[in-house]
Amino acid sequence: MTIRDIIDLLESQGEWVNRNCTRDRILFGEDQTEISKVITCWVATNKVIQYAIEHDIHFIISHENPFYLASTSLPTLIYKAQKEKEALLKEHDITIYRCHDLWDVYPEYGIRDSWANTLDLNFEESHDHSYYRYTNDINMTVEECAQHIINRIKPYHQQGIEIIGDKTQIIHRLGIGTGACTDVFEMYEEGADACLVSDDGVSNWIGVQWAVDHDIPLIVINHMTCEAPGMEHMVEYLSKQFPEVTFTFVSNDYGIYHMDE
Repeated sequence: MTIRDIIDLLESQGEWVNRNCTRDRILFGEDQTEISKVITCWVATNKVIQYAIEHDIHFIISHENPFYLASTSLPTLIYKAQKEKEALLKEHDITIYRCHDLWDVYPEYGIRDSWANTLDLNFEESHDHSYYRYTNDINMTVEECAQHIINRIKPYHQQGIEIIGDKTQIIHRLGIGTGACTDVFEMYEEGADACLVSDDGVSNWIGVQWAVDHDIPLIVINHMTCEAPGMEHMVEYLSKQFPEVTFTFVSNDYGIYHMDE
């Protein structure tokens, strides 16, 4: 089994992916390496790479870019960190493949549907290749909904979430997005009266101000937290396709805390 065999299976799917301009590529390494073990993760941090080294794993599938920023004009610290990470990967013959555009809306196992299933609310069926899902009439206050979400995300190392708006307001139709795709305007136009957004998917000076002015409560989650379930469930999917390979989800287990006074 080579790395290319797994990549070919992934890239043979996803009519929603523009293969002429996609994030889904090998970011470092070779594709002909023979492998028997694979890591999936949200992002291949140094800690994840160290796990691969310690367990003799030579292929990592990362949802996000582990090299921070793609540009020819980089802060020196980022450029240095990129080169250090590349050197570590080269030394230990590790390939990193980014699976992003395919996995965001991959049915059932992907980021969008895994996030909705993790939340365990009464979501309508997903349709098309939308980044968004919506609940049916859940009749919870914002505070009740936030507490429910906190209980559901504990495995993903987030210990609290942010509420913006009236926490006593009743939610009927909650909108959620996929990763950083949490546009409050789009969810509002789809009938959401509250939105679960990611911290990378909303801006305080635009979306938040507009939502406050229009009485749309926002519940803010960390970007990693809402995408990690999908990369965890990739293990289940790929294990069915390649039973001779051991797939392991390695969590980005840095803590995300919201501290009270």
